[in-house]
Amino acid sequence: MLNTMIMKITEIKLLKLLANSILISSLFISNALAEKRESRALVVASQQAVLSSELAAKIDNIPVKEMQRFKKGDLLIQFDCSLYEAQKDVVSANANSALIKMESDEQMLQMRTIGKYDLELSKSEYEKAKAELLIAELNLKRCKISAPFDGAVEEILVNTFETIQPQVELMKIIQTDVLELEMVVSSEWISWLTIGHPIVVYIDEIQKEFNATVSGIGANVDPVSQTIQLKGTITDASPALLAGMSGRVLF
Repeated sequence: MLNTMIMKITEIKLLKLLANSILISSLFISNALAEKRESRALVVASQQAVLSSELAAKIDNIPVKEMQRFKKGDLLIQFDCSLYEAQKDVVSANANSALIKMESDEQMLQMRTIGKYDLELSKSEYEKAKAELLIAELNLKRCKISAPFDGAVEEILVNTFETIQPQVELMKIIQTDVLELEMVVSSEWISWLTIGHPIVVYIDEIQKEFNATVSGIGANVDPVSQTIQLKGTITDASPALLAGMSGRVLF
């Protein structure tokens, strides 16, 4: 009986030792995995654009400078559109004449002094004049280029007083109020990574941490490196954080 008790005590001790060993091994593995859940990231602008001209005109004013920040709706480029304003006045007068002619023909048709065909021609002329007026108004709107988002001027490609043609590149701008992260991680991570997963990025240049979330997971895995691209959105960006900076991301 004594031997049986000794054996049971020994078995209990062995089980405890085994359990402690498994616990220690699990903690070691978890810590090892946690240490590996780190990646490098590049800060990029969520939007960038190259503004170009939609008409032929002389540049009258560029109220912003390179590296200057602006708000959505701010004027970036103003063209001299005296010619387009004059064209709009002419087209507007033609549209008004066409309207008067159509209304007059409607009355004359009631008095049966003209035929229905004449009235239809008047209506067609009026519709044509309205379309021409719309084109003239659109050209006038193109005389100003306003900021499509909050951002900064990256590069100005033209100068004031230059006469440019349609499709000529004028200015490069980037969005600054929403910044993103670009990362490359092990393809094995997609087994637990999801959109919205919280991450923390430590930016080397300014030595600060920012909260972010995973906002995009690549559509394919690189077969050579067995990696996949990720995108993240920084949720608490500050003016000190700029596109082009890089840092360490902790998952």
